[in-house]
Amino acid sequence: MDDNTKRERWPVKDLESLTEELRAADDATRAQRAERMKFLLQEFGPPANMMLTGGLNALLAISELQSSFLNGNFMATILLCQVFVESSLGGSYAFSGEEDIMLEGSSKLINRSASDSRISAALAARLRVLQEMRDAYTHPRPYLNKRGGLLDRVAKRKLRLHELSEKEAREAIQIVVDFLREGCPTWTPAPAANSFTN
Repeated sequence: MDDNTKRERWPVKDLESLTEELRAADDATRAQRAERMKFLLQEFGPPANMMLTGGLNALLAISELQSSFLNGNFMATILLCQVFVESSLGGSYAFSGEEDIMLEGSSKLINRSASDSRISAALAARLRVLQEMRDAYTHPRPYLNKRGGLLDRVAKRKLRLHELSEKEAREAIQIVVDFLREGCPTWTPAPAANSFTN
C-alpha cells in the first residue's frame, strides 16, 4: 500500500492476546479438523506423482481446496473443486494445441471432453453435478427458480446451510478424486487397504 494513503484503522489487541485467542480456537476445533483430515487422507491418500494438466490454476486449487476443507471453509472448497476441474479440462486441450476450446466455459468443456472421449459419460455426469453445485453458490437466484439456487438446495435436502455446504464440499472433493482416478487409473488404493478404514 502507498505510504501516502491515510486510512483509519480499527484498534486491535496486542499480538500476545490474539495468539492466545487463536490457540483457544485451535483447541476448540481440533476434533472436527482431525475428522476432516481423516476424510481428506482417505480420499487423496499419500502424495502421488501425476501431471496436472490445469497448470498453475489447478496446482493452487488442489492445494487450497484441501486446506479450505480442513479449516471448515466449505463454500470455498466447492468453488475451488470447480476451478480445479475446469482448469484441468481446459488444460488438456491446451496441451493438444486447441487453446480456443479452453475458453468455452465449463458446460461446453464437459460436453466436449465427453464427446472427444477424454472423459467417460459417467464422469461427465459427475462433473455436471459439481457444476450445478457451484452455480448455486455463485449465482444468486430467487427461491423456486427453475435453475435452482442455494435456498432451493437447503429446502430440498432439509439441512441447515452450514450442514448443506459441508455435505456438498465432501461430495465435491469426491468428484475431484473421481476425476483424478479416471485420468490416472493406477492412483487407487488396493482393495485390502479399505479394511483399515472406518
